[in-house]
Amino acid sequence: MDNLVNVVVFYQSIEIKKVIQEILRNKYQKILYCEINTNQDQFIKFTEDKTRPLLFIYAFEEPKEAVEFNEIIEKLNDSKNLFNKEHLSLLICCREHREAAYFECSKGRFYSYETFKPIYDMNRIRLSIAQMCDLLTSQDKVHLYEEDKKTIINKLQNVSIQLHEVETSISDEKGIQHELLNELIAEIDKLCSLEPTDSIETMNGHVSKIKPKVENFKAHNQSYFKEIGSKVKGATPSFKKKMPLVLVVDDQNVMLKIITTILKPKGFDVEVATNGAEAINKLKNCKPELVLLDIDMPVLNGIDTLKTMNKMNILDKLPVIMLTSNSDKESFIECRELGAIDYIVKPTNAETLLKKVLAVI
Repeated sequence: MDNLVNVVVFYQSIEIKKVIQEILRNKYQKILYCEINTNQDQFIKFTEDKTRPLLFIYAFEEPKEAVEFNEIIEKLNDSKNLFNKEHLSLLICCREHREAAYFECSKGRFYSYETFKPIYDMNRIRLSIAQMCDLLTSQDKVHLYEEDKKTIINKLQNVSIQLHEVETSISDEKGIQHELLNELIAEIDKLCSLEPTDSIETMNGHVSKIKPKVENFKAHNQSYFKEIGSKVKGATPSFKKKMPLVLVVDDQNVMLKIITTILKPKGFDVEVATNGAEAINKLKNCKPELVLLDIDMPVLNGIDTLKTMNKMNILDKLPVIMLTSNSDKESFIECRELGAIDYIVKPTNAETLLKKVLAVI
């Protein structure tokens, strides 16, 4: 998700900066533009956010100038541990230097490269940046998955240790129970061995010895089973319930923020996309339980997105609710025929949105 990636742009000229600004406009929440002689403190402060992966864009006339700046950044990172391993670098240079750019990428200094001058292919650069951001967020999710896996393994190891303690406790308890029963049986044997001629006082004396042993046995059992129950309960691992994931697709950032603000406090996880093509790409990497899909969008509108999802056999198991700025019934009928199950007219309120979402999830 674009908003989950922080972007740093190292640029050589104002002309290049303006091009990159146009490409990144309204797509990323945190962007830092750095000239060659930028203040290091500003860059260091920007990279303090370790919760998001980083995308570095090196926009220079020649690759060798980008390489020199990249070496400065890498040395700075080695000395101060500025950013996590989840980061990628994109080189943007003049087309005449693409051979050198390819060479630097093949060595692993940059993940990929794009060219500008004499022609700016802004859509191509925009697509490369979007693809790298998707890769970064996917890597980030893999990292979180690995962390979750480690947590689960640790919990299961603790369970194994605690269950072994329970097993040992049960084994020890067998000996205690056997001893208590033997004492009780011995008193009962004495009572049974009395002759009919024995006095009532003698019989009562034996009975009075049996009763406290029975009470002792009963109390011991109750205490032990309470203790063993606590141990078994303590051995049961507690796992955080996975929040339902909703993919929200809308080209208006304001609408994305509104819907996210409504859903997250109610226990939903939210992934966003700004057009249908981006949404299709998201669906390859995540498995939402619901898609809220805008109809009017650039690149790939909601209706064409539904058609694509049908070709991918996604709609059989994935409910889709359409978002629309008008109450055009014909559009929704078409969406319904393509597999959508409901629609919401924008702007919507929290009550209506939650009612429609909860009816599906």
